[in-house]
Parts: sequence; structure tokens; C-alpha cells
Amino acid sequence: MNGWDNALRKLEFDKVRQRVLRYASSDPGRDLVGRMTVLVSHREIREALSKVTEMKRLLEQEEPLPLDGIHAVGEALSKAAVEGMTLLPRELLHVSLTMKAARITRSFASRRKEVYPLLWQLADPLATDKVLEFNIDHAVDETGAIRPDASRELLGIRRAIADRYEDLRKRLIGILRNVAELGFSQDDIITTREGRMVIPVKSEHKNRVPGFIHSASASGATVFIEPTETLELNNDIRSLQFQEQREIERILKSLTLQVGEQKEALAANLEILGELDALQAKAKYSIEILGIEPELRTRGPLSVRGARHPILLLTHGYDRTVPLDMEVGGEWTTLLISGPNAGGKSVAMKSIGLFVLMAQSGLHIPASDGTALRLFRSCFVDIGDEQSIENDLSTFSSHLASLKAIAEQADGESLVLIDEIGAGTDPSEGGAIAGALLEELTRRCALTIATTHQGALKVFAHETEGVANGAMEFDLKTLTPTYRFRAGVPGSSYALEMAARLGFSPALMERSRQRLGQQNTRLDNLIIELESATQKARLELEAAREEKLRLEALTLEYREKLARLTGEAKDLKRKAIEDAARIVEGANAVIEKSIREIRETKAERETVRRVRGDVSRMTREIDAGRREIMREVPVEARGNIVEGSSVTVAGGSDVGEVVAVSADGKSATVVFGALRMRVSLENLLPARKRPAPASRTPGDQGMEKPATVRQDLDIRGMTGDEALPLIDKFIDDAILSGLNRVDVIHGKGTGALRKKVTDFLASHARVKGYHPGEWNEGGMGVTVIELSEN
Repeated sequence: MNGWDNALRKLEFDKVRQRVLRYASSDPGRDLVGRMTVLVSHREIREALSKVTEMKRLLEQEEPLPLDGIHAVGEALSKAAVEGMTLLPRELLHVSLTMKAARITRSFASRRKEVYPLLWQLADPLATDKVLEFNIDHAVDETGAIRPDASRELLGIRRAIADRYEDLRKRLIGILRNVAELGFSQDDIITTREGRMVIPVKSEHKNRVPGFIHSASASGATVFIEPTETLELNNDIRSLQFQEQREIERILKSLTLQVGEQKEALAANLEILGELDALQAKAKYSIEILGIEPELRTRGPLSVRGARHPILLLTHGYDRTVPLDMEVGGEWTTLLISGPNAGGKSVAMKSIGLFVLMAQSGLHIPASDGTALRLFRSCFVDIGDEQSIENDLSTFSSHLASLKAIAEQADGESLVLIDEIGAGTDPSEGGAIAGALLEELTRRCALTIATTHQGALKVFAHETEGVANGAMEFDLKTLTPTYRFRAGVPGSSYALEMAARLGFSPALMERSRQRLGQQNTRLDNLIIELESATQKARLELEAAREEKLRLEALTLEYREKLARLTGEAKDLKRKAIEDAARIVEGANAVIEKSIREIRETKAERETVRRVRGDVSRMTREIDAGRREIMREVPVEARGNIVEGSSVTVAGGSDVGEVVAVSADGKSATVVFGALRMRVSLENLLPARKRPAPASRTPGDQGMEKPATVRQDLDIRGMTGDEALPLIDKFIDDAILSGLNRVDVIHGKGTGALRKKVTDFLASHARVKGYHPGEWNEGGMGVTVIELSEN
């Protein structure tokens, strides 16, 4: 005996089962849910829970399994396997619908087998037989009736019956008309009796209409006669109807034989579909209760986090059900819960038991992540009143009988739940029995939870190794329970406090305290003070947690602000560098322009003086910008600049090499490509040496000689104002590289850009000549420039 059946009944597991049953859509699924059993194998429990988890993910992320159409066809399959038996059309329809459900479900799972492997593992063995499914659908319609064209023979018979009926109807209409004209007819209608068409005739004229009387009306005023001249037609119809019935029986026998041949596969399908339906019902229930798949342990503590009793959860709702946080089985294996009546002791204990039953039955539990459950091979529960007048069994006697069974059978793999242990008799004797039993269960390492009001047992729990006290919290201000569990401390029953609150006289309360005894009073007061201190500490802890969260949020906010300010500072610095770079570019442009003017004007004295003034002004601006940038660079970041160092000028991006440092150590000679210049060390920053680019684009600026120079410049798509400075720079670079000829590609278009280019070249001092390209060089879309040597 492992006590599971008693535990299922005592812990009201059937209410959970009934809730799951609501989500099953088929009789086979409901049958499996109704027969849910407690598993004890760790592998089986883990597999069952994992399947529910995977099915729940399918429901939450996609759609339910297409399980519509499953019927309980087990009896029909057994019937089909018996020789000489014939399935009814509706039974065949249910077989076909179940086969269709199996085929569609397998296809559905096959398309998702990579994402839901456990469901595919279940659905993969589903057998499909499209031939049998087609044969049944061809013979039986969706209402469970035989189709008129189920076979050629049947179609021919039914057409013949319809023709005979039409002939008979016409013949009877004529007879009825004649009878009515003679006044012999009671009603001007044709009716049917015993499957034959007849006409109503007044009783007093029945002998005047030749034919066979089938019956009379209830009043006797009318008789129903089959006229003699239609007897043959009615006989033909009856004969055809017998043929029709024999053909239908032949069709049904043939289909029954086909079903019988597939009995094993169809029975296996029914079992798999039932399991899938039950699994989907469990997953839907998990969604309803916000369930999780708990961690499973074979040893170690059982701990629940944010767990809610599943029955109370559905009764009161998620927000109104107080969550339970409890750990049992760590340093101690026996927990003794005390506290006031209706304070939640029994609910907390029953919740633990119900969670174990649910998990070991393959159900998720309504709890939070971090919940871990122990697996048990037996469960013993003593809750409630089992008194029996018939068996002469009192409440305490039934209690003792349960305790005896527990004492004889519980072991280290048992879960033991005892409500109000030792109650129902003399407190001292009941407490002694309870203490001895708890001590023995603790020695055996059975995981035990018991509730009590007895002070002696609270002391026992405090003093005994492996046993711990626990209490349900009580609000001392309102004298109402909070239903929150507190480990490590006993709870008071608060009987005197509640009596005083209800208006018992002070004198009566004082005598109650005196009768309670000084020692018991001190113990009870100690428990109350401890509870008060615990509640105060909890409130302070919650306040500290809230303050911590507030400070963490504030810290995060300031970090974000600091990061934003740092980013803004970097943006400002970047802008300053970009401004300095623009100044350098402007200086380069001034220098180039000055060089061109000197060349063009043969270096007239006034021109030279003006150029020197422009260069001097730009130099001052550059120096000012460099000093501004260098002030932002820490001294330690400037490094030691010596001969051979790679450097950049503050505000610039080009990397040069130091070829010499002045004797006074204040300046250095730096080579930037083809440019050699002396720069103050204050304006130099260390840089990583980088290779010169292989080529330069038309938009590049700078004075150094490029490593290679293209012999053509593409300005298509530019305006004249955009293109001319690039052409000027392109010509200078070409001359520095020793080229005598270059090409400018401007395209044909309207010719406006080409005219701008040629007008510019016509006045350029370094251009010797220009002309359109040859036919194989681009023709009028290209201008060839010949450069002067000087």
C-alpha cells in the first residue's frame, strides 16, 4: 500500500482532474484524463511534463492540434473484427472521421517536427489509409446515411424505385379523383400504410372501392385501401426495396471487412489521438493556471516559490489568492506548522501535497520559476474526520488508525501530511503520541509536514534535530490572518486575543490567563512578541528593498546622464577637430591659390606681399585652433616624439614621419608625403603609422604628392562650380607626378559642363592645350588636356 488513492481523495485531486477534463475534446481524451495515475519513475514524470511544456508552447505560439472528429470507435473496431458482424453507417462514419483526424494531425505535426520533436514523436506512428477513408466517404454521407450512388447497383435500384413510385402516384391520383367525385373519399390525399401507398375512403363506402384494406382511422370513420389495380405496382416497389436493402447490406459488409483488416492500426491511432487530446487538455489547463514545469529532484529539499493552491486559484482568482513560499527537507525533514484557526495551516500543507500529486501525474503547477519538487514513491495523508458509526469508529480512533498505518509503512521516499496531529484526545497524551511519531518519521527521513496548536509540540520541534517550526503569519493589529508562511518560528493560536476582540469581559479574560498558567502565558507572549518582531523586520526589509530599487533606478538614471554628457563632450571635441580640419583645408586652398597667382603674375612684389599676408593670417588661425585642441589633450597622452615617430598635427588626420628634431627640442621636421615642414612639438600628437592610400578620389584635398595619380578625372553629374576646383587640383597633382597628359570625363549631355571645362582650361597657366577625345576615347564626352612642362 502506497497511500496514493487516499491522498488523491483527501487532497481533492479530482477537482483538478475535472477542470482538465473540460479541455478534452474527444471521448478517448477524456477517458485518459479520467484515468490519470500518479507516476513514480523520474524518467516518465520528466517526459510527461516536457510534453505538456512543448504542447503549451505550440498553443501559445501557433494553433491547437487539429483533433476535431475523433470518436470512440473502440467498440466498432472490435465488432468489425468479428466474422459475420456488420457495422452501421454511422459507425463507419465515425471510423472515417477518426481516420481523417489522424491523417491531418500527423501532417500538422510533421511540418513542425523540428520545433516540436516530442509531439512529432507521438504523432509519427499515426497510420493513414486514404483508400479505406475514401471508400467509406464514397458510401456514407456526413449525416451517417448511405449515399444514393454508393454503388452502381444501388443507384440503379433507387432510380427504379423512384420511377415506380411516380407511376403509382399518378395512378392513385386518378383513382382518388374518381372516388372523390362519387363522394366516397374522406380526404383528398394519398398516404402510406405498412410501406404501401393507399387512399382514404369513408367506412360506409369501403365495399364500393375494390382493393385491400390496410387499416382504419382511430375514429373508425375512415379506412385506408390499396386499390386492386395498384397492387402490382406496390409489389414491384416492395421487391425493389428488398433489393435495395440487400445491396446496402453488401456494401456495409464489404466496408466492415476492410475496417476489420485495419483494426490494429486504427486502434493504435485511437490510442495516440486520445493521448494527444489529453496532452492538449493538460496544456490548456496550464495556460489557465499560469502553470510551470517544476524542477524535479529525487533527493534534497522541496521548495515552492510564488505557488498558489490550484482550486483556490480558480475560485478566488490569481490576485486574490495569496502565494506560498516554502522549503521543506533541507537541514530538516519534518516541519511543524502552528498558528490560529483559519490561518492557512492546512491549506499550505495540502498545497504541497497537491503540487506533488499534480507533477507526478504529468500536470504543471501554478507556481513561479525556482520551484523544485521532490519525487516520492508513497504518500500518506491524515486530514479530516473519518469517524464511522457503522464501524464504531470515533474521530480520534480513525486518527489513530491513520497514524498507525503511517508508522508502519512510511519511509525515506514517503511524503507524510498530518493535520492537527495529536488532537481529539487529552492534549498531553495526544502530544506524546504525536511527538513519538514525528521523531520516528524524522529518523526514517520521511518528508513530513504536520499542523498543530499544542505548545508542547512547538517546544519539541525547537529542541529536536531534523524538526523545524513554521507558522502562518497573523496581523496583530487587525487580528486577521495574512496566509503567509514564516519558517523557523512557531505560531500562536491567538485564542485569548480573538476572544478579547470579540468582547469577552476583562475579568473573564484575566481568569482565562490565570488558568492557562504562568509558563504557558510566558510562552504564548514570547511567540506573540517574536511574531511582532518578525512582522516588523519583514516590513523594514520590504522598505529596504523598495529603497534599494529606488537607488538602483537613480544610479541607472545618473549613469545614463553621465554617458550622455560624455557623448556630448566627445561630439563637441569631434566638432572642434572638424573645425580645425576645415581651417587646414582652407589654408591649403589659400597656399595653392597663392602658388598659382605667383606663377601666373611672375611673382610681382605686391602679389607676393599680399600672399604672404594671407598665409600669415591662416597660420595664426591654425595655430590658435591647434592650441585649443592641445589644451584638451592630457600631457601624458602626447607621448615622447623623437626622430622616426609617426605623428599628426593637432586638428589634422594625415600621418607624417618625424625626420629631425631641433637641438632645442621645441620643433621637429615632419614629412607628409611630398611635403616637408617644420612644426612645433606642442602641435604634434603621436599616431599609428598607416600606409598611404593606393589612389586618391577626385574630392581628396591636401598638399602631399599621392603615391599614384589617375590619368583621368570623372566629373559627370557635377555642376561647373563643383567640378572646376577638382580639375584645378587634378592638374596640380598631375604636374607634381610628372604627367604630360590627362583626361577629364564630363559626358556629352547638353554640352554645358564641357563648355565650363574648356572655358576654365583656356585661361589656366599650366595647360598647354586641350581637345576632344578620339572616337575610341569617348569623343565629345572627354576633354584631353596637354600640360606644360614648367
